[in-house]
Amino acid sequence: MKSQRKKLIVTMCVMTIIYMAVIFFIIPGSQSKIALNQITSMINKIKVSWSPTVARNDKDQTVIKNKDTIEVTAKDIPTYYITALLDDKSFQINGQVNLTINNPGTDTIVFYTYPYSWSSMNIKKVFLNDEIANFAYDRRQLTIKNPYKKKELSIQIEFQTPVPRRGTRFGYKDNVWLVTTWYPMLGVLDNNQNWVDRPDPIGMGDPYLFNFANYVVEWTSSPSIKWLSSGTLLSETMVGNERKMTWKVDGVRNFALAGSTKYKIKEIKPDENTTISIALTSEENFDRIRNITNAAFSTYKAHYGQLPYSNLAIIETGNDTNFALEYPNLAVFSKDMYVDNKIEHWLPHEIGHIWWYNAVGINEVKNGWIDEGLAEMGVVLYLENRYSKSEGKQLRDTYRKRNQLLINTSPYQTLDAGLYRYGNRQELYDSWYARSADMFLTLRDEIGEKAFNHFLKTLYQTNVGETINEDSIAKALKKSVSIETDLFQNWIHDPYQLTRWDIKIN
Repeated sequence: MKSQRKKLIVTMCVMTIIYMAVIFFIIPGSQSKIALNQITSMINKIKVSWSPTVARNDKDQTVIKNKDTIEVTAKDIPTYYITALLDDKSFQINGQVNLTINNPGTDTIVFYTYPYSWSSMNIKKVFLNDEIANFAYDRRQLTIKNPYKKKELSIQIEFQTPVPRRGTRFGYKDNVWLVTTWYPMLGVLDNNQNWVDRPDPIGMGDPYLFNFANYVVEWTSSPSIKWLSSGTLLSETMVGNERKMTWKVDGVRNFALAGSTKYKIKEIKPDENTTISIALTSEENFDRIRNITNAAFSTYKAHYGQLPYSNLAIIETGNDTNFALEYPNLAVFSKDMYVDNKIEHWLPHEIGHIWWYNAVGINEVKNGWIDEGLAEMGVVLYLENRYSKSEGKQLRDTYRKRNQLLINTSPYQTLDAGLYRYGNRQELYDSWYARSADMFLTLRDEIGEKAFNHFLKTLYQTNVGETINEDSIAKALKKSVSIETDLFQNWIHDPYQLTRWDIKIN
């Protein structure tokens, strides 16, 4: 087998040299692009013949290695190879997931599914190391028996997922498809090598656990639907009366798509490394969305650093749908956001999540105050940068008022309570959004903007691809500006009634 792989690799290298010579020295003009596409297709076909990841699938393969994350105890993060077909008449996705993981040595391998009660995912077949596997599925978790001692496990899962016909996080409404949490996702191991039970959605917050992973997704649907996704488009071809699109992306926490026959899509390039696609159902708001997007992107890039992703998308959905949501490389908002100019707040907030939640991961169930607080703090930075300090201060003062209100409404609550201990949406918002943002901005007031900006850059740039917690914040502060403070102990762990507004800095 090794000798066969070597021969194939040598063949690929020789073909690459020959074809590149043809492209650049013989074929003129636009025809060179056609030749380049042909060589790419040919190389991909050769890859499939030696890739160990998929035994029964002939789609494109690229195995990418990346560094560890806190949540993933396996040595390397996995690459998902997903082939899926959307039947827009029956509102159903038929798909297949293939991935290879380092064997965790557990008795079982666990995958999470996040279906709604009215649209449970159906697991049709499971293969483990090319053999039919025994599994159990309770509509929440797929549990596969793991009898193997091999270092690597190759897993293939065939599934069907109904698409809800309603304006939810995952569904179809007003001619817009929002396709999220639509495939089985590898579960999360804790530090003791035990699978964490899948968190249950409760109608507020983001009770989802995702591992960092790489993705190659081949998606087939009606050619009339215009799609954007978490990945970079590699190819787009017609197969009979349907269109097949293939995307690739590395180092994201899940893979989502949005599509509509009504989408008008325009691209902007805020820098030489990044393309942002804006998908709206009419052109009247393009200037408005483009200006917000450019200002938010430039602000966050300046304060945090460059994203590791080259393609992002701004996605508009219908009225009375999903408010505003973050998914990897997608900032999603409903048309309701145009009313009362809420778009000026929530679109920058969701764009900020591409830095805090996706590029730098957070346990959304336990530590959601980190990314929500940083995203809200980022809106203040956006307003200051685009308009004025006074515009930012108005929002900053609102956070302080909401934070102080918690002393009356929830005096014994703490910021580290975890998602399931908050009683309602307002308490969650005032805590994880307003209080957390107030905490970060109070730190800025105390140490000054220059030191604070250095801290933000350090926190972001030293943790891309990692999952951070409170200790990560304290370490970044000490590393960047040699400062320690009791702010985090007081505002995160102490009951709200014990909040001290004058913090101590060492």
